[in-house]
Amino acid sequence: MCASLVSAGVPVLLLAQVPSSPQEMYGAWCASCHAQDGTGQVAMKTITVEPMDFTDCAVTTPEPDGDWELVIAGGGPVAGLSSQMPGYGDALTAEQIHALVGYVRTFCSEPGWPIGNVNFSRPIFTEKAFPENEVVVLPSVSHGDEGDGASVRLKTVYERRVGTRGHVELGLPLQSVGRAGERAAGLGDVSVAVKYVLHANRASTRIVSGGFEVQTPTGSEARGVGGGTTVLEPYVSAGFAVRDFIVQTQLRVEVPMGDRGGDTEVVYLTRTGALAAAWGVRIPVVNRQRQHTQWVGYLLWEYRDPVRAVP
Repeated sequence: MCASLVSAGVPVLLLAQVPSSPQEMYGAWCASCHAQDGTGQVAMKTITVEPMDFTDCAVTTPEPDGDWELVIAGGGPVAGLSSQMPGYGDALTAEQIHALVGYVRTFCSEPGWPIGNVNFSRPIFTEKAFPENEVVVLPSVSHGDEGDGASVRLKTVYERRVGTRGHVELGLPLQSVGRAGERAAGLGDVSVAVKYVLHANRASTRIVSGGFEVQTPTGSEARGVGGGTTVLEPYVSAGFAVRDFIVQTQLRVEVPMGDRGGDTEVVYLTRTGALAAAWGVRIPVVNRQRQHTQWVGYLLWEYRDPVRAVP
């Protein structure tokens, strides 16, 4: 972009400075609302909503680069954010937007926060390695033995992130079981779990977490809606991204505190927004006398993210 200026009869061409580096782009287009230091605290407000504080790592780290790039290109409403956040997709290239996101991430100065690029989509069976703030509803339906009705379970899991890498959760299952023509329903075995991210690489392609879950015998074993014993479940969860492919895996060891034998299970499974849903089927290959075909799914709500755009 050039400007022509005539002084003392001599034309002079002045090259206007076009922002090119990520820092210059941020200063030109973002700082007026989010402040030069990323805090969102500016002397004169330019918008009526509270701007995001980029120095708050709990806010800026959970989402992947793709979500940030989507908002910068299309504006706030594309992700349920304020319409006062404009889109710059017509002015910036995809490479410039990607570089700008990288610069914004530098405002989080605390080490140890896993970046949202390893916040892979939630699988149905495997525990995610990434710590989350979510409420998840997990319905499942499985057929019973001959003469028994279907078993229906609706489990609600409240998940809360703690600190940079920690995570706690509480699971409340409601069950309905048919036995010999009769049906029993009630609260099943409540579970409490903790999880901690052991490793998340800077390239944002892999994450490994360790966790420990305790399943308490709050349900009625006699009525078929409980296991009748406390079960300890240490586990390791991991997620890996290789180009466009994602693999998530979990090794879980179930240790009943009663007289029942424990099972070891390894599950391999391969974007969710504020609201998401999934449905699938689990078909046993071995031990079909004890394990039955099961229809499962989940409803997910990221309760700290907006569901709809704000004005």
